[in-house]
Amino acid sequence: MDLDASAREHHALIRKRAVRSGADLLHLALIYGPGGLSLRSAASYATETGLANLCDVSLLGRLCNATDFLQDVLQHLLADRLGSIGAAGAFRLSLVDGSTISAPGSTGSDWRLHARYEPARGCFTDLLVTEARTAEALSCIAVRPGDVLLCDRGYARVRNFVHARANAADFITRIGWRSLKLYDLAGQSFDLLAALPSAGAAVVEHKVRIGSGKSAVEARLILARKPEDATLRQQQKVQRRASRKGCKTHPHTLRTAGFMMLVTSLPEARASAEQVVALYRMRWQIELAFKRLKSLSRFDELRAEEPKLARAWLLAHLIAAVLIETSLGEDLDSPP
Repeated sequence: MDLDASAREHHALIRKRAVRSGADLLHLALIYGPGGLSLRSAASYATETGLANLCDVSLLGRLCNATDFLQDVLQHLLADRLGSIGAAGAFRLSLVDGSTISAPGSTGSDWRLHARYEPARGCFTDLLVTEARTAEALSCIAVRPGDVLLCDRGYARVRNFVHARANAADFITRIGWRSLKLYDLAGQSFDLLAALPSAGAAVVEHKVRIGSGKSAVEARLILARKPEDATLRQQQKVQRRASRKGCKTHPHTLRTAGFMMLVTSLPEARASAEQVVALYRMRWQIELAFKRLKSLSRFDELRAEEPKLARAWLLAHLIAAVLIETSLGEDLDSPP
């Protein structure tokens, strides 16, 4: 990658005065972000080592102008991974999810990380930082023909299913009892609660349509009964959440807590209902990946309040994390 050209294209290096190159600008971002230094300490370090002669205010301005440049660097690193995974048309499972980050002193979520994780490689292959008001959506990550995208309930939206199918990809998405309006193949409203498995059945499957009109997507609805202990834990969790909010738990919520409810566009010839359930249970891997990112690289300990500076801080951490994952993958026989 030509760092100088990218920095000029994204107006991060218009004039080479205090900072002489795109590589030096990237170095400054890494010193400030994952390096753990404050703006003043990073500026002092840069001056002492001859990297750049600037003060903390100048460094602030440089980093605020470098956000698009840092995003471009991150995308180049990830594009190399994305293009090296399997052949076109192969079965490629991708775990898709989002995670939120809060600014210092904030009582809510300020930033959202949209991520795609490849369990076959044990690493992220797409990452995007947006403000928290940007909802989780498949349009925020790369979708390729032949992909099988595994998503949680936050992605149970018709637009996400349409986007996946428009890109010749398949989806496996968990839903709640009122997440979607389902129809049978004749166009009549589908009663999800009446379709729940009886006591003697572990997994049942139904053909449904999601949405209506031209945007309707045909899918398989797969309903799997959970073990009794898992059902009890989920019901207790739902009741505790309702108690904290001072509201009553809907009876349907308690009833459906004992079932895993999935919709998928995968044809039965590629994966049986039991196999789809088994695939969804791999979703914990992206949760662990987020946990590693936050606990080991302290990605969630955001120090900057100014929005542009905060985005530069987050992107610098992601660049460092991708570089570390790449170096580990070259040395280890299997993914970490």
